[in-house]
Amino acid sequence: MKLSYMMEVKRGDTLIYRYNPPADAIEAGVVNRGMLGADYEAACAYVQEQNALMAEWRTERKYLKELTSKSKVSDLIKSYFASLSFTKLSPKTQTDYRYYLKCWYTSKVAGVLVQQAKLCNIMTPMCQRVYEEHAGNSISLANHSLAVYRLLFNYAIRHGFTQYNPFTQVMPQKQHSRKVVWQREHVRAFLNTAFSNFEWRNAGLIVNMAYEWGQRLGDMRTLTWDCYNAETGTLSLTQSKRGANITVPTSIGLQAVLAQQHADFGWQQYIAPVPKSVKGKLLPYSLNKLSKLGTIIMAEADLPEELTLMDLRRTAITEMVDVGVPVSSIMAMSGHATPSSLTPYIKHTLRGASTAQAMRDFPADIML
Repeated sequence: MKLSYMMEVKRGDTLIYRYNPPADAIEAGVVNRGMLGADYEAACAYVQEQNALMAEWRTERKYLKELTSKSKVSDLIKSYFASLSFTKLSPKTQTDYRYYLKCWYTSKVAGVLVQQAKLCNIMTPMCQRVYEEHAGNSISLANHSLAVYRLLFNYAIRHGFTQYNPFTQVMPQKQHSRKVVWQREHVRAFLNTAFSNFEWRNAGLIVNMAYEWGQRLGDMRTLTWDCYNAETGTLSLTQSKRGANITVPTSIGLQAVLAQQHADFGWQQYIAPVPKSVKGKLLPYSLNKLSKLGTIIMAEADLPEELTLMDLRRTAITEMVDVGVPVSSIMAMSGHATPSSLTPYIKHTLRGASTAQAMRDFPADIML
């Protein structure tokens, strides 16, 4: 197999491989020139990886050369999607960014759709109106979209075809942190209802795992058997949102449930897939499908309407805070990078205050 830019150098009786890419790619910092050693397969793997990076870079440059201040937002988005900055993001982040950018496509600036508007015609007041239009439906979604559009135009500034980011001065609305948590009897009622119906059983297991392990529903619905060690009863997971690696234990009760689940579904990769096959395969729940099924199960269990499945991770972490689990231990389980990131989960309760007082070992006769 002959690969571009891979050279053979003979030194005595040994054949050494060298990577010699074009000067412009080296000067741009995309790839580096150097010796690769005598291992042919390792050298080929390295060269293929570097050539792929260079191909992405050249695609990006092609878009950049065509962009001017009169280009459309859709052209800028295409350029960004072809950029090294975007391709180095995790698959989940890439999907999220595509979604948030698309959310504003149907809105108008300067009288035309956002994606068809020229870069030179977009001004902050127009962007503020678009933001407020979407914030009226969902502040959270509007704030996420605003953040990605700011990032998009910062990318445009870095590459020199605009000097102005119209989204920087857009004033976002403050979103109040959601504090709703499930009570133990709510969790028990949901699981009993879900496990009573085979078609709901796997959705119930997703909720069970998310609650016990304190993980996100998105990671639990796509969880595969290779992440769970039945012998040790531990979950080892790389979280999709932050890329944190966590290892957590499993209760005896959940271990028993997972043992039965493996007997029924261990022949395929997902721990809790949709139980109906599609073309002979079992697929994971989509977030939308899981949410709709969760609503049906909650209604059947007669649970309060304010509860959502997304509250389960907050519930698990709040329970740990409430009983005085050290922050470092919570972070090891939840995957949070800093203690401050746990602030949204802190809920002031009498139980928490009582735990704190007990841990102080406060003397009863201090006033005597």
